[in-house]
Amino acid sequence: MTLRAPFLIIAAALYRVAYKFHHKFFLRPQPPIQTPVIIVGSYLAGGAGKTPFTIWLAKQFQEQGKSIAILCHSAAWDEFIMMQREFQSAQNSQIKVFATRNRYKTAREIQDKFNIILCDDGFEDTRFTNAKYICLDWQEPPTSWKSLLPAGPFRSLKQDHDELEIVHLRCFGSDFQVPDISFSIESITNYIPGKPLSATLICGLGTPDRFVNDVRAFNHATGKPSIQIHKVIKRPDHDKHFSQIVESELLQGSDIIISPKDSCRLPQQHLSHPKLHIAIQKIEVSSKTLEKLSL
Repeated sequence: MTLRAPFLIIAAALYRVAYKFHHKFFLRPQPPIQTPVIIVGSYLAGGAGKTPFTIWLAKQFQEQGKSIAILCHSAAWDEFIMMQREFQSAQNSQIKVFATRNRYKTAREIQDKFNIILCDDGFEDTRFTNAKYICLDWQEPPTSWKSLLPAGPFRSLKQDHDELEIVHLRCFGSDFQVPDISFSIESITNYIPGKPLSATLICGLGTPDRFVNDVRAFNHATGKPSIQIHKVIKRPDHDKHFSQIVESELLQGSDIIISPKDSCRLPQQHLSHPKLHIAIQKIEVSSKTLEKLSL
C-alpha cells in the first residue's frame, strides 16, 4: 500500500458520510412525475457512455413517434452542447434538451409537454419515484465504501439503490456472455483507412484508457493498421482548458484524434482544421437488450 492510499481511504469514508447526509436531508423521495421518466446512469463517476446511449435511446423513441425531453446537469456543459448539436435540426424537433441543476424540478415543470423524459445521469437522485433506471455496468456493482471516490471510481454502492427499479445493461463480456451494449469507433473524420497517420490522442473523458483502446481496436479492424499513436494526453472530464491543449498541438503540426464529446469544447476554427480527427462512436445493442428495454 502506498503512502497515499490511507489518505484516499479516509477521503472515501468522508465522501460516504457526506453522501448519506445529502440524501437523507436534501434528496428525499418526492411525488411521482406524471410523464414516464427514464434515468440513464452508472455506478461509475464518469466515462460509462451515458450520454451516447441517452442519444441513442432518444432516437429509438423518436422513431416511435414520441416527443422526448432530455435533462442533463448544467455542470456537464460539453454534454449539453453534444446533444444540442445532435438534435438541433428540424427533423429532430420532437427532441428537446434541457440543462438544469435540478432534474426533478425541471421534470415537474415540463411533465405535461412530452411523452418521455430522459435523464442523462442522475442515477443517485432519489427524489424520483416510479422512474425507470438504466444502469450501464462495466464491472460488477460495487458493495464496499472503499471503492468510492476518491479511492475508487464509483459514486454509490449497490445497496444504495432499489434493484427492482434498475435495468442493468452489461457493457463488458466474458468467454460465455456477450455485452448487452457494445461501444466502438465507426469512423475517424479526415482519415482514409490504410493511409499512414501519426497522431496524438487527446482525451478529456471519464475513462480515457477505454477511448485509447477503442481507437487502437478500430485501427486493427480496418485490416490495414496505419494509425501510429505517438502520444496520449489525458485531461479531466469537462475540461475547460481543452481548447488550449488542442491549439498547442496543432501549432506544432500534430495530427490529433479526439472524441465527439471533446470536440464540443472547441471553437469552429479548430473543428475545421484538416489535422483534427474526430473518432465517431458506434453503439450496438443486442436484440435481447431491446426486449429488456421494451423497444
